[in-house]
Amino acid sequence: MTHTSHSTESESSTDLQHKIHQVYEIFTKTFAAYSMDQVFLSFNGGKDCTVLLDLLYKYLKTQPLIHNKNIRIIYIQPTEPFEEVEDFVDKCTKTYNVFIEKRQGKLKNILEEVCEDKSLKAVIMGCRRTDPHCENLDYMQLTDPNWPILMRVNPLLFWTCEDIWNYILTFNVPFCSLYNHGYTSLGDRSNTKPNPHLKIVNPVTGEITFRPAYELTRDELERAGRNK
Repeated sequence: MTHTSHSTESESSTDLQHKIHQVYEIFTKTFAAYSMDQVFLSFNGGKDCTVLLDLLYKYLKTQPLIHNKNIRIIYIQPTEPFEEVEDFVDKCTKTYNVFIEKRQGKLKNILEEVCEDKSLKAVIMGCRRTDPHCENLDYMQLTDPNWPILMRVNPLLFWTCEDIWNYILTFNVPFCSLYNHGYTSLGDRSNTKPNPHLKIVNPVTGEITFRPAYELTRDELERAGRNK
């Protein structure tokens, strides 16, 4: 039994390292095609974007020609943001020594505003295949017609929910405190609640609590706390 557990942990670690290597390859391809001034990172304080920011931060430190340059980071605030998310975004500016530009409004409108700066050519995003409308995305793919023309770069496309949490817990990456209280997919206060699949009911008192997000490993249940 012990041997099997150790083998499984080893395989999981190898798989994670392989996926990190793939992300680095996508970063390399991106910065071969575009300069730092032509790329920005879309960030929302969620777990996927947090992993992406951490990976990009570590990758850039390995690149002597560009590591001293700052990549543009844009946080698109939802209509009713969680205070915990806002606090975490502010924390990230200190953790990674970056400036995170905050904008509020509809995604398409903000991208149109951002792309008034004609130098911007690509956006790095934390999309995964299990996210809504992402099932047919590729690692690098232009925006759809009638949207501002940008290359969408999706380094985490084939990562699972379990991969994301393996990375966060393995490398001790800071994350939004809401994930400790049953939230597994973050929108805003109007459309997000703790995931019911993580609910615990005390048999004596009836008190309801929630297990942390990293205990949910099934991707199809990840958005169960989001309003349809």
